[in-house]
Amino acid sequence: MLEIRESQIEDIFATQLDEVKSILSLNENLTLIDRQRKVYSGRIDLLFLSSSSLHLLELKAVASEIEFCNQTIGYRKDLLHLQTENELPSLPLKSYLVCPEFKNNHKNYCIDNEIIPIEFSPYELLKNYYFKVKAISDLITLKPSNHGLWNLHLLNPIIYALNEPFRVSDLSKIIKKSKSTINSYLKLAEELNLIEKNAELINLSNLGRKYAILKDEKINRLNEKQVSLLKEYIIKNPFSSPAIYGIYLSVESIFILSKNYYPVPLNKAYKFFATISGKQSEWADKASSDAFIMYSNYAIDLGLLAKIERNYYITPAGIRFILLLELNKSILFVNSI
Repeated sequence: MLEIRESQIEDIFATQLDEVKSILSLNENLTLIDRQRKVYSGRIDLLFLSSSSLHLLELKAVASEIEFCNQTIGYRKDLLHLQTENELPSLPLKSYLVCPEFKNNHKNYCIDNEIIPIEFSPYELLKNYYFKVKAISDLITLKPSNHGLWNLHLLNPIIYALNEPFRVSDLSKIIKKSKSTINSYLKLAEELNLIEKNAELINLSNLGRKYAILKDEKINRLNEKQVSLLKEYIIKNPFSSPAIYGIYLSVESIFILSKNYYPVPLNKAYKFFATISGKQSEWADKASSDAFIMYSNYAIDLGLLAKIERNYYITPAGIRFILLLELNKSILFVNSI
């Protein structure tokens, strides 16, 4: 049983014109010229224009009824009259009644009255719409990955060593770690936009150079200026890479779970993190735990989370951070719909 307001189906038809073309089996591009147009016999759901025709579309979210057919016939007559009054382009008029299902002889009745009956699947329409919203499709494919680096400050030796372009083999000798380990670290540094790769050479990005300049010889971890720099970048670019998205999701996990538990225990946090990361079916239990611990460590390095034993707290900076990111995400989604 379909439970959805008809207006919501209409919203999709009004905005996803390629989907309309497919459902109506049209080759021409369509332009929506009116919605809920008032005519003598009622309101027409959707009116489209193609290069060769006008397209009247009456949409229903339930199985056909004979009154729906008659309603569409009436709308067709109204539009033909408006064409004689020069209120609409004098193009051939194609009229459609679109329903999830046509009962009895309703299809033949429509055809006999110059109405094209079209069956569609609301389920496919809703599913396709979900995946076609760019912000959603981008987030679906964006998933945190495990680089094997437990804290952000472990990147510092590489960042500080890049006072000039180096190859991985050079960095391996300088840092005294294997090439595979260096490559893993560099992947994380690249996702944080601290480095750039040019062929085989590794360079600091503009952000990386700013980060390196803020180096404090007295401490090994990130200092407050470096933390502020990275937080500012992440807030402005929350979905620009898997690593940044992982940091965001680790904080969001604690923020959401705090409605049920506070502080949030590790065993609850990492399972929820795997779910909202889209990795629930890919990560085994230990992989989920390791990934959450890694990303929550990054968040702790940035002052967004705190941990006491195996319990997690969200800091004042973390609350501001997650609210700003939620705002940015909302704007991103609204602009893509």
